[in-house]
Amino acid sequence: MPYTTLLELSVVMAVRFVFFTRANNLQMKIKIYLLRITAAVAIVSFFTMCTKNAIVIEKNQASALAKKPTKGVLQEGVVAIGTYTVQPNEWFVDGTNMAPGTIIYVPAGTRGSLLLKNFKGTITSPIIVVNKGGRVTFSADVTASYGFKTQNCQYFKVLGNGVAGIKYGFDVNGGNIGMTMDDLSSDFEIANVEVRNSGFAGIMAKTDPSCDEATWRGHFIMDNVLIHDNYVHKTGGEGLYIGNSFYAEGRQLACGTVMPHDVLNLKVYNNLTDSTGCEGIQVGSATLNCEVYQNVVRSPGLSPFASGQNNGIQIGEGTGGKCYRNLVKNAPGNGIIVLGLGDNVVYDNIIINTGDHGIFADSRYTPGPHFEFINNTIINPGAYGIRLNSESIPMNTVINNLFVLPIAANAINRMDTDVKLTASNNYIAKTISEVKFKNFNADDFHLTAKSPVNNKGISVLAYGVSVDYYGRVRPTTGSVDVGATEY
Repeated sequence: MPYTTLLELSVVMAVRFVFFTRANNLQMKIKIYLLRITAAVAIVSFFTMCTKNAIVIEKNQASALAKKPTKGVLQEGVVAIGTYTVQPNEWFVDGTNMAPGTIIYVPAGTRGSLLLKNFKGTITSPIIVVNKGGRVTFSADVTASYGFKTQNCQYFKVLGNGVAGIKYGFDVNGGNIGMTMDDLSSDFEIANVEVRNSGFAGIMAKTDPSCDEATWRGHFIMDNVLIHDNYVHKTGGEGLYIGNSFYAEGRQLACGTVMPHDVLNLKVYNNLTDSTGCEGIQVGSATLNCEVYQNVVRSPGLSPFASGQNNGIQIGEGTGGKCYRNLVKNAPGNGIIVLGLGDNVVYDNIIINTGDHGIFADSRYTPGPHFEFINNTIINPGAYGIRLNSESIPMNTVINNLFVLPIAANAINRMDTDVKLTASNNYIAKTISEVKFKNFNADDFHLTAKSPVNNKGISVLAYGVSVDYYGRVRPTTGSVDVGATEY
């Protein structure tokens, strides 16, 4: 009978040798020696056969596997750190085997929708998605679910700054939601993207709670989110829709009441929204370290799907933090609506030509100590400059605000005497020309030397307000100017 392996031949030889040398002591020693040789040969043969099926790890791949594990990052089975190019006919890319630090290139041109799933970078080596060779347009019918979407992704960036001279290298045209980061996506940055002609929201970032407990508050946090330098326009719903809006009561599903996740460490800045169906910017459930700043919101609320959805910026339920240095123009509803946690500071904003109030504040789920409205400029509100329905807040503070409206009594309004109010050093002008802006019609809101609001305010450093709308440092001692800008 032929022997098919070195192992079989070695074993047979050993058995035969034992049978014929059993009686002799010297032969026994030789037997033991040969058995040891046979065992060694068997071990070598076994590992030789296993090696035939092993994956060879390249040098740069080995270095990736050696990285210190990070929360939420799968380290096994990753491919070599490098690049990946999304082909024009690819609608879906699974990043399960992509290493942290991988760069995903999307070539210039018009293509269909794109879904990215299971991308897992690390806090120090995020996966980066960038345009290559020019502007990329993701084109989708308005009835399609999305134009660009991420599912279950963490530590990644989508950046349309891949080509010098092209401000918005990614262009999402259409889709019911233009661009959405959902299904437990977290720790991401979205920048230099244009989103237009969506049926509903332009850019959405949230995971809706379902009967899967992984989506519930206490199980999932959307953390470390940066959304900046984007241009969102002509949307059916909100321009930017971040976090859930029903923080206090949750949602009723077949499995019972489910609560939406928290959003932590959120920054929304330098975005431009124009001609949106609902709010230009809406933030909800952002419970810690939320900042909404230096955005421009023009003509929001053109086709709201429900009442109260036609405001400029909504600081929604469960949201704390700061809202500052924003420009809001021509909102049919309120310029800024605050329904937040009660640790909200709203300052250095310029709000022009609202249909309702310049700023509206209401206490819903508001366990915090205060709403603070400081150094805002509110021009030609349709109703009140600042309207306070916030009865349960321990104190509403209104300081150094500039109001331009014909009836002085309409500058600050309380729903009733149960609304606590501290008001100081606010200035009311009847006309824009009275304020003496440098060039109001050209959106140059600098004050001139003869402005009546110069040095009419008090220091607000204690509230954390140290610069004006343009980033100019306010005086640290003595008087400051009233309104959003400092002379």
